[in-house]
Amino acid sequence: MTVKFELPPVPEFAFPGFADSCAVVIGGASGGVGSAMVQLLLHAGSSVIMVDHDEERSGHLAAALGHDVRLLPVLTDITTENGIRDLVSALDGADRPVRHLVNVVGGVSGDDIGHFLHLGADQWTRALATNVTYALRTSQTVARRMVEEQRGSIVNLSVTDADRSMPWFAFYGATRSALDSLTRTMAVELGPFGVRANTVSWGLIKSPRMHPARTSEGNRERDIIPLGRRGLVADVASAAMFMLSDLALYVTGQNLAVDGGLSQCGPHYEHTENIPVFLESEPARDALAGQWDSIVCPD
Repeated sequence: MTVKFELPPVPEFAFPGFADSCAVVIGGASGGVGSAMVQLLLHAGSSVIMVDHDEERSGHLAAALGHDVRLLPVLTDITTENGIRDLVSALDGADRPVRHLVNVVGGVSGDDIGHFLHLGADQWTRALATNVTYALRTSQTVARRMVEEQRGSIVNLSVTDADRSMPWFAFYGATRSALDSLTRTMAVELGPFGVRANTVSWGLIKSPRMHPARTSEGNRERDIIPLGRRGLVADVASAAMFMLSDLALYVTGQNLAVDGGLSQCGPHYEHTENIPVFLESEPARDALAGQWDSIVCPD
C-alpha cells in the first residue's frame, strides 16, 4: 500500500541556539509532530539525526525536504538493543556537537486498551517499552555526549492526561506518568553539567495517525476546549522547539502543556461507562462497553 505523506505546516520563525549543532529526533517520519520537529530544526540551522523504523515514510520525508544533506535518517527500531547501537553509530559519525534530543515515540495500540482487570503482563511490558524504556535509553546515550560538551537540551513528549486517571488506558497513563517523573529527575541530575530536560505534553491534537472521525471540529471540542479547537502538530512542535532553544536556557524540569487550556477544565470523560469522549471508533467503544458489562453484570 502506498503511503500518503505530506509535510505538516510549520511556522517560519527560526529559533535561536541551533546553528552549528546536531539534534536527534527519535520518531520523526510519521508526518506528525516528529516530522514538524525535523523541519523546524533544519530551518533553525541544525543538522538532524532522525531515528525511525519506517523506511517508506523516512524516504518520503527526506524527499519532501529536498534530500537536505543535513538530514541523516537512521532506519532502526529504537526499542531494541540493535536500535541503541545504531544510534551510537550515528552519534559517532556526527560532524557537529550533539546538543539537542527530542523523544517523540510513544502511544498505545488497540490491543492494549481495556479495563484494568482485563489487562495483562505482556501489555504492561509493551507499554513500558514504547513509552518509557526507549526514552530512558536514548536520553542516557545522548546525554553522555552532552555532558562532555557541558551543554545540551532534552525534550520528552508526553500527554496532559498523564497526571490524572485514564480509564481504559491504565498502562498507557501509568507509563506516560513515569516518563514525566523520569524527566524531572533527569533535570536535577544533569543540571550541574549544563544539560536541561523538560517535557512537552499535548492534549487533543490533529495528527495523521488519528482516526478520521476524530479530526473534525465539532461542537463538543468548542465546548470543552477553552481555545475552541484541537491543536495542530505545529503547536506541539513549536513548544518543543522553544524548550530546546536558547530562549529557555534557564528552564529545566518543567512540563509545558499544549492543550488549548483543556487541562484546566473539569473532567472530559462521558459519564456513561466512563469511556473517553475522544475514543470515537464504534467497534472500540462497543468492545470496551462489553468489558464493562462483564464486570458490573457478571454471568
